[in-house]
Amino acid sequence: MPTKYSSKDLSHHGIVSVVCDQIGLVETIDQIIQPDPRAEITIGESVKLMVINGLGFSSRPLYLESQFFTSKPVERFLDRKVKAKQITDDRLGRCLDRCYENGCNQIFSKVATKAVFHYNVDQKFRHLDTTSMSVNGEYAEEAGIGLVQFGYSKDHRSDLKQFMISLISSNDGDVPLLAQTIAGNSSDKTHFQEALVSLKDQIDPNELAYYVADSALYTEKTIKNISDKIMWITRVPAVVKSAKTLVSQISPDNMEIIGNGYRILQVGSFYGGVRQRWLLVFSEQAQARELKTLEKQIVKELKTQLKELKQLSSETFGCIRDAQAAIVSFEKRLKYHKCIDIAVIKKRVKKGKGRPKKDAIQNIVYSVNASLERNNAEIEKFCGEKGKFIIATNQLDEAELSNADLLDSYKGQQSVERGFRFLKDPLFMTSSVFLKKQERIVALSMIMCLCLLVYSLAQRLLRFRLHELNTTLPDQRGQPSSRPTMRWIFQIFEGVHVLLHQTASQLE
Repeated sequence: MPTKYSSKDLSHHGIVSVVCDQIGLVETIDQIIQPDPRAEITIGESVKLMVINGLGFSSRPLYLESQFFTSKPVERFLDRKVKAKQITDDRLGRCLDRCYENGCNQIFSKVATKAVFHYNVDQKFRHLDTTSMSVNGEYAEEAGIGLVQFGYSKDHRSDLKQFMISLISSNDGDVPLLAQTIAGNSSDKTHFQEALVSLKDQIDPNELAYYVADSALYTEKTIKNISDKIMWITRVPAVVKSAKTLVSQISPDNMEIIGNGYRILQVGSFYGGVRQRWLLVFSEQAQARELKTLEKQIVKELKTQLKELKQLSSETFGCIRDAQAAIVSFEKRLKYHKCIDIAVIKKRVKKGKGRPKKDAIQNIVYSVNASLERNNAEIEKFCGEKGKFIIATNQLDEAELSNADLLDSYKGQQSVERGFRFLKDPLFMTSSVFLKKQERIVALSMIMCLCLLVYSLAQRLLRFRLHELNTTLPDQRGQPSSRPTMRWIFQIFEGVHVLLHQTASQLE
């Protein structure tokens, strides 16, 4: 029998497949969702295929769909004879339904727990945040779901309904540890409290871990409810009166220099009835950035208020008191400017049309006139506050958490933000065929977060090996890099094919 040759597109999908195997993705999910003996492909295998599909991008947008596998060596991914034609949209859709029925949060948690153990991911600093995911179309209100809602859009798309994804990620490699899909109208303040309170009883008392979040975590109710069992690090909101006073009164000259343009000052606080350590931080880089923004705001206010002042000057009032009250009200709206050369002008106006009679009584009205100039005293106060912020923690022992580590841990909040940028990347897309029901949105969000898990683990391993070998790889510009992105590695592998040949009815 003559030999027949064919090829399949492997590209970087083999890397993704191996990472899935190393973390036991299929086995873990099939333990949770028992395989149907009649099924050609298990739920765990279907999830693995969707992760491979979801990470199938290199430089082009990609949609989650069964046709993706037509040109791929599916047998290599599943290590058994499965044909691409067996992977259908209906099969993948049913997989999403089964995942939802068995609890997407629990599935992700078990997979991630096994993954971080296998790769020995440091979980000392765990970063919590949420992001909004906008959707098009109408969704039926399923009983008890209420996922897709109008809410505060972090993408500035208030015209679209949305759902939200909550992530807890490690500082080590940006690896997602927990993922949850929540309603689009959820509040970070409420969600952070609920999420951390629910974790309290699951935390190993012998394991020292810090939960890091933005200022939405810092409410009296939240820190009271979690401080007995959870170590937290967060930013103190500027609206807290004692924080505002501290920022305005302390000069950078009275703070400790720690390098890289940073200065710090430690103070104690008992806000919300919880003993805590506050770290006032001054950043030269942040100050320069914020001063530029301030100047833009000053210029914008002048332009806006000059128009309003012109409009005010054209109005008339029946008495001096009303005219004076109008200019006082206008001045209260000024933040960076003040009125000068204020004058109340008396005017006589005739009644009716035509030439007035000799003894006609004229009405007297009043108008205001003024000019604007920069309020340098107020502007100086605002300038003095720029570049400063306060980090708080309930870890009082500096031997356990130094001030420098406290600052670094909060700066590491970018780890979860990088995860959100990955999930929102325009190359990471899905077909609307999977979004018929809100339950499938929940399940699909889990798939997206599993993609992030696999991607971040692969990237972390790559960078660790480069560091271990003290070597580099050329980046997109041909420059040596010790921290290349996995996306770039995916592009390098684009076009790698598996050559198949069939002899004597055997495919090798």
